[in-house]
Amino acid sequence: MKYKFGRKSRAKRLVAFALVLGMGLSMAGCGKEAKDSRPRAKSIFEFFDSEPDTEDPWSTEQSTEPGTGDVIVDPPVIDPPTADPNKYSDTENEELNKLFKEFFDEGVTSSSISFRNYIKDGKNFGLQAPSPATLGDPDREYTEEGFMEDKKEVEDWISRLEAIDVNTLTEQQRFDYDYLLDNLKSSLVTYENVYIGGDFSPMSGVQGNLPSVFTDWIFESKEDIQLYIDVMKLYPPEVDKALEFEKLRVEKGYGYEDCVIDKIISQCDEFLNQTGENFLITVFNEQIDGFAGVTDEERADFKKQNEEAVTNYLVPMYQRIKDTFTGLKGTNKIKGGLCNFEEHGAEIYAYLVREYTGSTKTPEQMIAYVDQAINNIRTRMDTMYLTDTDAYLYFISNETTLFNYMSNMKAEEVVNDLMNRVMGDYPDIGKINYQALYFDKSMEKMKENTLAYYMIPPIDDKDGNLIRVNGAHKDDMWITLAHEGCPGHMYQTNYYKQTNPQNFRFIGTELGYIEGWAVYASYESLKYCDFNGSEYAEQLRELAAMDEQLGYLIQGRIDLGIHVEGWTVSDIENFLSRNGMNASAAERIYTFLVGNPALYLSYSVGYMEMKDLRDYAEDELGDKFNVVEYHRTVLDAGPCKYDQLKKRVDKYILETK
Repeated sequence: MKYKFGRKSRAKRLVAFALVLGMGLSMAGCGKEAKDSRPRAKSIFEFFDSEPDTEDPWSTEQSTEPGTGDVIVDPPVIDPPTADPNKYSDTENEELNKLFKEFFDEGVTSSSISFRNYIKDGKNFGLQAPSPATLGDPDREYTEEGFMEDKKEVEDWISRLEAIDVNTLTEQQRFDYDYLLDNLKSSLVTYENVYIGGDFSPMSGVQGNLPSVFTDWIFESKEDIQLYIDVMKLYPPEVDKALEFEKLRVEKGYGYEDCVIDKIISQCDEFLNQTGENFLITVFNEQIDGFAGVTDEERADFKKQNEEAVTNYLVPMYQRIKDTFTGLKGTNKIKGGLCNFEEHGAEIYAYLVREYTGSTKTPEQMIAYVDQAINNIRTRMDTMYLTDTDAYLYFISNETTLFNYMSNMKAEEVVNDLMNRVMGDYPDIGKINYQALYFDKSMEKMKENTLAYYMIPPIDDKDGNLIRVNGAHKDDMWITLAHEGCPGHMYQTNYYKQTNPQNFRFIGTELGYIEGWAVYASYESLKYCDFNGSEYAEQLRELAAMDEQLGYLIQGRIDLGIHVEGWTVSDIENFLSRNGMNASAAERIYTFLVGNPALYLSYSVGYMEMKDLRDYAEDELGDKFNVVEYHRTVLDAGPCKYDQLKKRVDKYILETK
């Protein structure tokens, strides 16, 4: 699962329910999705239904929490006025280290899911798992008082951090301090105008992502199996609270549009209308049959408990979700993007853009930024069409089959092939142990648009890396597994672990950095793909990268169009048609993006910011640029905003010149 900051209480509680609400953001598989079939012009369009990556407790999802007051949207001032940006201590400030530890400890022990996702053995951290199983403090879920109490905790953390004399910090401590304080201050906006965002969005909602929590649960002990069953029973009452909050959102005028509701209902139907035994029963039985740590009697008892939990808890829960949203159809009062919300809609979108991209650019600046990038790609493709027509036409004719030679390879073979071919451009971290497992057949339909995702193991588990692959889709496996595996998310995660960072850095997320790196790394990996010995391999590498990038950029531009300029489905159709793309996908795209503002910008703008930094460093250093050392600089920083990352790159440039 990917690092997540923020839902409910960023400061203290890692509410496990928020883990599922944010699953779409936390699966590091994130958005490598299956393609729609479409006619081809001189450029190629891809629509990604993201299940991104994403999963984890403090999600930066579009969520907002009930509260009152003015919206906070300006980037916060981090250092007190007396801070000297060039002064660092030679010794660490132990008071700050204690605060960092306290922040981490309180977060990961607040729920059973949070503890399990981040910690394999509590003894390694001096911590104990919550007992009995819990998803957090039920008295503070979806109540005005609870959210305001959470906000007060955030404000208290800010005050405690600001009391630290930043001139007593080492350089790394200052970096971590800035990172945490920035995120805490930014999070205050999530307690304002709370009714704009809901918890059942098509991409990151509980109804679509809860199954992955359980299908990816690897059993390591009898206690772990019992926890699985106990946690499953805890979700229905949490979902019921979320449904009541959804009704309140509707009363306030902020409910989902019918097109979004239809998608939510269809996701429930995919769970409810299975033929035969529910897949959560099937998958559980298969896994426990392969687990040697129980007796036959215990195995039979666990199977019975799980079947009862699925049948008597989850199935009725999904039915209630479906029934609630069926009853809410036709109640939406405000249609379209956040710009149509007169009270603070634009400000909320600006906040989401910053959170998802890590960029300092405003939404209006991003429109020009993305438009220019799209035009640049179109120009490059047009130029290649004119100067290398045969290669271009070969690409257009074979784009959907370029990687078919991998269709008979297992996912593990592709990941290993990538490790052998491309990792010379990256710092060596030794062997990475992992599993590449395929979806259960019953999950292939529920996640039909998801090609793969990477699940991050606990901090103290270096061998539990898991890549899940949809066996129904074998196209583009090179790019997909470069994104999820190496040099993408799996490498990125394992590299950062070896830097021994402060533990709290693992429970925050910066999707712009995380997805920006994975997209960048997957494109870079194409330099080593020979397309099965094609005579056009060199041209295909460039065209394939541009094709992928164009898909993300188009998606991001439509998101900006909907939420800044008020684009309708008709506007999207016109935009796609003007760009020689399949306009029939417009309604589907609208449905996903209107319910998930700014999310896709983490891929498109995140990549562009990452690539711009690489280009900047190369331009500044010329022949002195070393790709391995540059990648080391970026990876050493860990997930952060791009203004922080640029400071690290500037230091690398200064020290290298």
